[in-house]
Amino acid sequence: MRRRVSIFLLLGLLLVLAGLLGRLYLHQQLQRAGISELTWSGPGWQSGALTLDELTLTLDNGSTFELQQLALAPGWRSGVMLRHAEADRLVLNLPAAKQAPSAAETDSPLVLLGDETFWRTLARWLPDSAGLQQIQATLPCRTGQCLLAGSWRLDSERSGGSTTLSSQLLLDLEGQQLALSPRLQLDAERVALQAALAIDGQPAARLDSQWQQGHAWQGQLAIPDWPQTPWLFGYLGRWLTLGALPFEQIPTAAQADLSWQLRPAEKPARVEDWLGGAVALQANVLLPEPWAIAGVGLLTGELSLQMSGDQGRWALPDAQLNMVLVPDLLAALQQFPSALQPAQLALRLQPASEQQLVLGQPLALQLSADATLPSGGTVQLDGPLQVQGLADWQINSDALLVQLQLPRLALPELAARSVTARLPLQLQANARSATIGLSKAGELGWQRLQLPAAELALTATSARVGTLAITLPLDEGQSASATGELAAEINRVEHAQLKPQSWSLSGDWEWQDGGLVWRGQVANAAGLHLDHQANVSSNGQWQLDGTLAPIYFRAGNPLEQTLASWPALLSLSSGQLNAELQAGDSGKGLRAGLSARLSGAKGIYDRTAFSGLTTPVQVSLQGDRFSAVLADLEVGELNAGIPAGPLQASLDYQGALAHPTTGTLEARRLTLELLGGRVSLTPATLDLAQPEQHAELVLQGLELGRLFEVYPTEGLSGGGTLDGRLPVLLRDGQLLVDQGAVAARAPGGVLRYQSDKLQRLAASNPSMRELAGALEEFHYTVLSSQVELAEGGDLTLALRLQGSNPDFQQGRQVNLNINLQENIPALLASLQLSGKVSDIIEQRVQQYLLKRRIEQP
Repeated sequence: MRRRVSIFLLLGLLLVLAGLLGRLYLHQQLQRAGISELTWSGPGWQSGALTLDELTLTLDNGSTFELQQLALAPGWRSGVMLRHAEADRLVLNLPAAKQAPSAAETDSPLVLLGDETFWRTLARWLPDSAGLQQIQATLPCRTGQCLLAGSWRLDSERSGGSTTLSSQLLLDLEGQQLALSPRLQLDAERVALQAALAIDGQPAARLDSQWQQGHAWQGQLAIPDWPQTPWLFGYLGRWLTLGALPFEQIPTAAQADLSWQLRPAEKPARVEDWLGGAVALQANVLLPEPWAIAGVGLLTGELSLQMSGDQGRWALPDAQLNMVLVPDLLAALQQFPSALQPAQLALRLQPASEQQLVLGQPLALQLSADATLPSGGTVQLDGPLQVQGLADWQINSDALLVQLQLPRLALPELAARSVTARLPLQLQANARSATIGLSKAGELGWQRLQLPAAELALTATSARVGTLAITLPLDEGQSASATGELAAEINRVEHAQLKPQSWSLSGDWEWQDGGLVWRGQVANAAGLHLDHQANVSSNGQWQLDGTLAPIYFRAGNPLEQTLASWPALLSLSSGQLNAELQAGDSGKGLRAGLSARLSGAKGIYDRTAFSGLTTPVQVSLQGDRFSAVLADLEVGELNAGIPAGPLQASLDYQGALAHPTTGTLEARRLTLELLGGRVSLTPATLDLAQPEQHAELVLQGLELGRLFEVYPTEGLSGGGTLDGRLPVLLRDGQLLVDQGAVAARAPGGVLRYQSDKLQRLAASNPSMRELAGALEEFHYTVLSSQVELAEGGDLTLALRLQGSNPDFQQGRQVNLNINLQENIPALLASLQLSGKVSDIIEQRVQQYLLKRRIEQP
């Protein structure tokens, strides 16, 4: 009896010791697995399975796994293993990670996915069947903790040396259903994995992958028709930083077919090792519906790619990219006028043939792009590209060709028709900016270009673009800029103030912050040449400053051949003109100013010849009003039949553009040296809008002797000095004199009149005999006259003479009243024909006399 009791005590002691040792071993294994606490409740045994009402595991990092209504069925498969595992509910709680995983930890799962040993080990340890009817996971996310619900099922078939594992994971993403169904097949020669992804019951993607001979990996990923998932990025954004992506969802209806064959030289330890051996990659991506990419636009198109490599030597047997973009334009492009922002862009890329791909070396591509502009125009871009890098990418080219066809162009500053351009370009671009320049001179032209603000039209223009440099910052907040050189030949320039003719234009320009600066030269067929600078701001306001090359009228008059308003009766044969021009639009209408100086000019106006014309000229324009100031006008000599000069004047004219000839003329000073004396205009302001203008001429010191010289009358001579005042009236362009008065200065003078005609009259008439005798040597003390100048130029002089002839009738005083009439224009014309005048004046005089004879009754 004692012996039995001892045996039972020994067995009990051994059981207690085994329990203690087992508990110690289990505690060590749990600690090694990172499990700090393991608790269970309601253990039992039912139908060959261990059952637990609840099993809770707490890991060292704070994660907890709670399984409810758990059933575990053990079995034998080359040793003890778990055959079946079922649970009604898994409650998973993962705390936020204290630090980001290292690069090695991040890479290791990717390496495992391509490791055949990993899949075989996984299949060996997985039970024959398992299931979680309900999964409730609390996971760390960007907002703190987020919930994830679903279920999971695993079934296996094992026969001989082959195993098939089928699984299905169902996730409820807040009302959206995601189903992942992987199927793993293993035998002695290969491992195959097929997986299907469905979203809300719609097939989304399918994976077929195989591993052979330890680490050879081939597979295919197919996306037949990606369903609408506008919610997906919002949900994934709780865990992933998706805000940096330029799109908000995976493109709907996208189709993709990706296949690969990887045979590394040795077992991969890193992801890069998969690409170190024999590699064959093929990809086809189709975007049949527009894909919205922020800052770029709506993208549709197709990508096909074939890539092969061996021992680090890579090639692209075939690759093509065909895309159509409806731009939402980069911020840099939005600074261009809307008419030049592409409405649609078609892009084609193809790698250069027979090139080797070397890590770190650029990839050679052939680019072809067609852009459609809002106005119906097109822009074509063709040429080779060199692309290098991924994150810090670079694109370069030195042989791109841009061709522009634009039926019409409408901008706030200009409108154009039939615009064409051909520009050979160089390109350098990276993620921060793009720089575009010319590889050689380009061409630009248009059929007609109009500048509404300047009321200017340029027809049939061909231009040569010497240089061009455009900088496009791709970072927001930066502005684009451009510079260049341009030389243009304009077949015809049209403006209301210009005579139509050909012009040439050359200069350099700079565009930045929406504003344009131009510096250049413009010249026309007539010989006019203007150096100028123009500025156009981003709000449309503009400023023009120019300097006219000196004009020497002896060589010709380019102004006469350029300006439509040049007086037809004015011609210049010598002299020099220097001028500077300023014009602009400050938002209050057109403003312009001209500062000029004319010196030593000689020429003809109508039937008057002049020389020694020198004057500064200040012309200003503000809105619809203009003014012209001749502060110091001087003419050396005038000759309208009677020589005169010099003339000095200070004049100021103001008027409206709509009625330029009805302004106000202020004559502050006007004097003319005439017949040894002076004729001056009393300072006056003339309103030419009124039907009549009044002024007064003052005559001082006119010599009768000089008058008789220029107005020869048979037998008449003498001397004396005349003064007077002539009230003048300007009516309908005609100069009239009403009640003018002229008188000789005291003590008078001498008149001699000895005429054969008068002697013949005196022989038969006693009264005429006395008059002839008195006038042979008439010493006058009074010589005065009333002056009237009527329309048509008819002059009437009512002369009153008092005096005597010392040799006639003992010097008896004689009083004479004589009325004289003369047509001044006809008189001047006859005087001009009797002297030496230019052919132009002679022709105009003859035309005047002919017209006068025709008009006379």
